[in-house]
Amino acid sequence: MIKRRINGRRLGQNIGNQVVLLGTIGKKSSNGKNLELRTTDGVQVNITLPEPIDSEAEGYIEVHGTLQSSTTMYCSNYVVFPLSMTEDFDTDQYNQLLTILNVLGLGKWKMTEDLEGF
Repeated sequence: MIKRRINGRRLGQNIGNQVVLLGTIGKKSSNGKNLELRTTDGVQVNITLPEPIDSEAEGYIEVHGTLQSSTTMYCSNYVVFPLSMTEDFDTDQYNQLLTILNVLGLGKWKMTEDLEGF
């Protein structure tokens, strides 16, 4: 199944779908299995993780999972990026890329007739 890469602007259009969200780590629960993510366009999403996140984790996180609502997501896996890797990250350019990807649609990225997308 193809996961659509989205930001906060497209949450409501993707409820029940598999998505990829990128954002910064906010508050974490005491058990480490829930956190607040602030998307690259500033929308807060509550994430339920499959396993506890390191209590020291901070900065950018990419979460893959299913949107339960426009403000909640069940995460199947995630990647926390080192601060050194994201210190110059340009959220405006990333959001522009997402706009282009979502306007063109997934069909534009087919590599062969057998593949569903890139």
